[in-house]
Amino acid sequence: MRSVYQICFLAAGLLLMIACEKENLVVVGDNPPYSTFNISDIKIENYVNRLYIDIIGREPLDDELVYEVNRLKAAGLDRITRDSIIYQLMTDTTYKENEFSYKAAYVQNLYNLSKVRCIEGVPDADLQERIGVLRGQAYKDSLEGNMDGYFAKQYQIARNKATLNSRQALYDGHIYYHQMFAFMIDNTIYDVINMNTFNFVRATFDELLWRLPTEQEFDKCFDMIEFNQPEEIFGELGSSKHDYIRILTESNEMYEGMVIWCYQVFMSRPPTSGELVTILPVYLQTKDINWVIAQILVTDEYANFR
Repeated sequence: MRSVYQICFLAAGLLLMIACEKENLVVVGDNPPYSTFNISDIKIENYVNRLYIDIIGREPLDDELVYEVNRLKAAGLDRITRDSIIYQLMTDTTYKENEFSYKAAYVQNLYNLSKVRCIEGVPDADLQERIGVLRGQAYKDSLEGNMDGYFAKQYQIARNKATLNSRQALYDGHIYYHQMFAFMIDNTIYDVINMNTFNFVRATFDELLWRLPTEQEFDKCFDMIEFNQPEEIFGELGSSKHDYIRILTESNEMYEGMVIWCYQVFMSRPPTSGELVTILPVYLQTKDINWVIAQILVTDEYANFR
């Protein structure tokens, strides 16, 4: 996978120029032309159902299903119509009963997926409960004059609250989706799941980059976190756990890991070398996870139209 990663940057200039000329309508390699004939209504309905479930976490209502199926059939299943459905589910803020809007449901789904990836999908109520316990303990420390304990618990409260608040931050456009994972690995639940620095470094590499650290990488990361020792990883210098999380989640390998993760979630397979080389350079420039996901959901392979 590292050789593919290097190829991506050799091809980046040409691909970005092509992407700009074609308004980011990138054609993924090895993907046949879109089918327009001999596709049954059942397959089209299944495609719409899958889009709704994967994007906003629920099946379409009957009227939504009929409307979208008719749109696709009338347009011959073309890419423009598929993109239109996908982006409407990702971005439409029109009020919808029980979910506020398609966009709100989509962001909630992304938030849930990030929790599943990093903290075993724990409910928000669990984080809220931990915040409540920590507040009680902090108050007790303040009464006893244990200010070190008080401030330590206030820090843990802030970490948990930041994880909870990341959903709204993503909705408001204050963070990119890859940045949400910085909060998902920096809370008291992740601390319990991956106790001590040894497990933390290995888990963050494995879950976010889809590989384990090399021996040299591990030693540098460990010293940075455990001893606050200045070390360089991914071309950036850091000397704390906070620095480590920032550098890791903003590294080029994090973006590659996000593309891999998207394919694993929505296609149940890793991307091919051609798909990675095509998508990664544009994603590195735009940081737009919606675009990455749309490149997958628009394909005949995803739609099962082959």
